[in-house]
Amino acid sequence: MMKRISIFFSFLLINYICFADIPLWLKQPEKVFPQNEYIRAMGEGTSEKLAQNSALTGISQFFNTKVEVLTVAVKESNAIISEDKQRFDSKQSFSQIAKITSTAEFFCVYFTEPYYDKKSDKYSVLAYINRSEALKIYKSRITAIMDSIEEYESYSKNEIEPFLILSLLKKEQTLAVLAEKYIQSEILLVPSDSEVYKKDLQTISHIKPQVDKLKTQMTFSINMIQKEPVYNPVFSTIASILEKDGFAYSISGAKYQIIVDIDCIEESYEAGQFVRPSVDIAIVNNSGNGVYTYSKAFPRIGSKTTEQAYTRAVTKINQDLKDNFLQE
Repeated sequence: MMKRISIFFSFLLINYICFADIPLWLKQPEKVFPQNEYIRAMGEGTSEKLAQNSALTGISQFFNTKVEVLTVAVKESNAIISEDKQRFDSKQSFSQIAKITSTAEFFCVYFTEPYYDKKSDKYSVLAYINRSEALKIYKSRITAIMDSIEEYESYSKNEIEPFLILSLLKKEQTLAVLAEKYIQSEILLVPSDSEVYKKDLQTISHIKPQVDKLKTQMTFSINMIQKEPVYNPVFSTIASILEKDGFAYSISGAKYQIIVDIDCIEESYEAGQFVRPSVDIAIVNNSGNGVYTYSKAFPRIGSKTTEQAYTRAVTKINQDLKDNFLQE
């Protein structure tokens, strides 16, 4: 009888020690990180990193970050952490892949020390955000962005050249996307702030219609200084960029002319034929005044023949234009 009692108490003691070893944030998260003060999410994984990213997935869902399920066999998750914010792109592998399709910014994200459970062979981590601390950052950044939007708006009202007005509005539009994201995130933290930012959201909502309307009033023609057929793809690339950006291309009667000057310096070596390409682009209005310029010099490009070198150079120019031309 005494032996049974001894075994029973030993069993209770072992379980008590194991339970006592579990951190309070895991046993009673509400007690350590109450929801009225913190945003929190628990994560599990076979490594500390996977546990952290699992917790971040939970945080991202609070901020309505879109999640897409993929079937690509990726097993790692990437989290880039800076002092005051976190960019998170999850590629966490289970039976399928849960990938956060948009980049989310989480301010003031912290993690508890990971807890390792020998029985399950898994790590547990709790990610948390102090609501008050995050709110201060959101408010300061929203204020700074809205001040910049107001400044650009003031400049655009004093400008008479449509292309330059559009450039200013596009800067506003870029900032507006960021401001709206921050405002919506803050409203998730404090729903009553929807009234505080009502005016700012109205200001933001008016920017894109202004941009779209102005674009429809602007037409472009393309003037290639070099008429050689090898440069025809550059013409096509610029035309496609205009179309993609919502502009109209016109052979005649255009309000703006895009003048494209491409120069290729030929060089011959034992290794092959080389060219050093450069491109200069100017956009001028009907009065002959320049409203936009773009220039780029490229490193030497070579191939077996001069013709092949030119083809490779044009390919390089086209890719650069797709990445940078008319980008503010």
